[in-house]
Amino acid sequence: MAVEIIGSAAGAGSFVLDLVRCLAAPIGRPFKYLWNYNTNFINLEKEVDKLKDARVKVQRKVDAAINNVEEIEETVEKWQKDVDSIIGEAEQLIQEKANNPHCFKGLCPNWITHYKHSKKAFKLKENDISLELDKESEVADKANKLYARLKMSKKDEKGEKGKKDEKDTRPVKILLILDNIWKDLDLATVGIPSGDDRGGCKLLLTTRVRDVLDRMGSTNNFKMGTLNEEEAWNLFQKMAVMALLQNLSYGLM
Repeated sequence: MAVEIIGSAAGAGSFVLDLVRCLAAPIGRPFKYLWNYNTNFINLEKEVDKLKDARVKVQRKVDAAINNVEEIEETVEKWQKDVDSIIGEAEQLIQEKANNPHCFKGLCPNWITHYKHSKKAFKLKENDISLELDKESEVADKANKLYARLKMSKKDEKGEKGKKDEKDTRPVKILLILDNIWKDLDLATVGIPSGDDRGGCKLLLTTRVRDVLDRMGSTNNFKMGTLNEEEAWNLFQKMAVMALLQNLSYGLM
């Protein structure tokens, strides 16, 4: 008899424990949002700043693509609209937090509003903003195809027997020559990758103004002198012969 009572008590205790566990999750969620109220908004503001930076980077590539007479894909425009909408919603929520009403004549916070705002801030950061930030790199490449080509990587399929195909993601080596620069050039504006983001793209700049190279952060600079009279005449003769041969090959003479 005592064993049955103990067994029943143990069974009842297990049932109560399971019930508490089931109720703990939904009951704990409101307290989690209330407890992390300030933290959720701090994290939201940080992510909004990151999203704004991403928006600026993509817009620069869009501007460069427009300058290069490239057509902007609808997916890029949609991303920009989605980002603008999310940033606007987040900034409005942050402003509402600043104007959050109080109860009892301002003696304590309005807990219901705190809960709603904190929950929305958390979900904005974790879902909407994170999703758009993950798309940034892909959208940037679509925004400026020239930029993407200059930093692209080659895929070398080995296809050896008994082995899986491996991809060689070494950057394609591209030499881009910008000749006779007279003033500073914003490479991002014209859609040219530079710095750590340049991939395998190498730039050769020529200018008559040394300060331009210094301001643009050019390295390995070297000076080329002018040709003397004999060198200039030899170069002219070579170019003239090449032009003559080319005209003959096309039947122009």
